[in-house]
Amino acid sequence: MQLELSYTTQYDYDPGVSGSLTAVRMVPRSRPGLVVRHAALRTEPGVRTMSYTDGWGTRVDVVESTRHSSARFTVEARVETGGEATDSAVSPAEELLYRSDSSRVRQEAVQPLIGQLGLASGAWSSIETLLTCLRGWFTYRIGVTDATTEIETVLETGEGVCQDFTHVFLAAARSWGWPARYVSGYVYTNGDVPGRVEASAMHAWAEVFRDDIGWVGLDPTHGGYVDDQYIVVAAGRDYDDVRPVRGVVAGMAHQSQHAELVIQHTGLQ
Repeated sequence: MQLELSYTTQYDYDPGVSGSLTAVRMVPRSRPGLVVRHAALRTEPGVRTMSYTDGWGTRVDVVESTRHSSARFTVEARVETGGEATDSAVSPAEELLYRSDSSRVRQEAVQPLIGQLGLASGAWSSIETLLTCLRGWFTYRIGVTDATTEIETVLETGEGVCQDFTHVFLAAARSWGWPARYVSGYVYTNGDVPGRVEASAMHAWAEVFRDDIGWVGLDPTHGGYVDDQYIVVAAGRDYDDVRPVRGVVAGMAHQSQHAELVIQHTGLQ
């Protein structure tokens, strides 16, 4: 599938700040199942001083800015999805990291939920059952959680967004011994206008490693397998490893943020 996307996230500061240093993880890079034909990052204001690939395989753009009251980051990309969509091997280090607890994924926290769902076995059938059950168990609600919300709070309230669904799913999968990682990116779904989708945020889902297949994409928010409508940007142990925008500002200010995403389907491969 051929897709074109434009994603903008803007941060406003009141009062303005005297400078900032920001690491941006918003630009996709080619990987199995994804060919990036074109990708560019625009920053207003600021200068991109360097780009590198981090230890999780994600492109990182470093942006430095002087005095400003708002910061806008815009990604425009043209990609092709499909084909061989998975890595066939996992390194010993990856297996250890993706089977262990991380700052936002704690296996002990989900044991009561696993018990209530009757999922004592860690077989792949339990992975699929959990995938479909989470949509009914939790309520998708914007604004009740944020980047600092702990997994225990999500389990207690039963509310959250895609990153919360994914953290819960990862905790369960890892507790059964599966290497499982957090993935962020963009997803194309049928919108009101044929061939065009408008949204307000990036999306999050999970990948679980199977010896016989490789990394398998699973979306606990939508309750299904990942297909060629998904555009991977970053992967890691949890949200902290893939934050789209992370940095420091010089000054004390109230911060607000909003984002816009447009994806257009331009044809089949």
